[in-house]
Amino acid sequence: MSPFWAALAVVLSAAGISVAGESVGLQAQRVMPLRAGNGTAVLPVLTAVSLSPDGRQFATGGDDHMVRVWNVGDGKLVRELRGHTDWVRAVVYNPTGQVLATGGDDHRVIYWDVATGQARRTLPGPSQVIYCLAYSQDGKLLAATGFDNKVRLYDGVSGDLVRELAGTCDDIRAVAFSPDGKLLAAAGRDGKVHIWDRTTGRVAHDISAHKQRVRALAFSADGSQLATGGEDRFLRIWNPHTAAELHAIASRPGKIQSLVYLGPGRLAAGASDNAIRIWNVTTEKEEARLVGHTGSVSSLDYQAQAGILISASFDTSVRIWNPPGADRKVVEGPDRRITR
Repeated sequence: MSPFWAALAVVLSAAGISVAGESVGLQAQRVMPLRAGNGTAVLPVLTAVSLSPDGRQFATGGDDHMVRVWNVGDGKLVRELRGHTDWVRAVVYNPTGQVLATGGDDHRVIYWDVATGQARRTLPGPSQVIYCLAYSQDGKLLAATGFDNKVRLYDGVSGDLVRELAGTCDDIRAVAFSPDGKLLAAAGRDGKVHIWDRTTGRVAHDISAHKQRVRALAFSADGSQLATGGEDRFLRIWNPHTAAELHAIASRPGKIQSLVYLGPGRLAAGASDNAIRIWNVTTEKEEARLVGHTGSVSSLDYQAQAGILISASFDTSVRIWNPPGADRKVVEGPDRRITR
């Protein structure tokens, strides 16, 4: 077992106390704290997590400049990917699971071969921090955004720069493709959400969505909804084709850092108050609160077939959840526990 695992504690899901009129507080099925690496006693702050398309592995990135790949089933460290020289802000698998793209404060985007752990290509990135990456559903394009006003589209295989799209602010924190790949959304410091037609590169909609910085975007699986959230603590749902606001969920305790749809009308939101809230966006009601992190929930990902929700946090841990309504298919180790 890798020394980077301090423990793998398994607790009962639905272990929280239900209070009348409030959502149920649920704890993670698996808690995965990391240990310090690179000869330092400082634990890595995690800012990115991505599940492989088959749900068997996940990748993490953080402030220790390392990208790590782990097994979901037994918690083992598969490999460490060394190539970044500064904070890793984004990690994302391509749709086939054969390539892992990473980016960060060193202005680099690196394509990694998942099977070998070798860097396929280091892209000639901009002279700015890379903060967010997103693949199109067909894997043909990788979108990269960061601390300037550009959304850069790279060929998903070769890494060649295909197109640059101009935003309206110099700090773009979130980017997402629609499931059909026809739309691309991005947002950042000015609170506006820009939606482009991917084919033409023209702006389809320009939405004044939030009063403060937008940190997270998520399309629903059918592409009929676009969720946005950020520092004004509001969660808003839009029709991405018409720019009409469908739902607005009032100010929450924490700044929204991450969003992912769990199914039709069900959305997970990670925030700076250390909690993940599961929302029924149709009723605008909180269904459950996932508790246990002791730092901001910086990144979320969801694998629908396995029913796995994964979260990464500033508290240096990764947690795996079986959220309410998801199939409970997480593979467990012997005696539901793995020790060093």
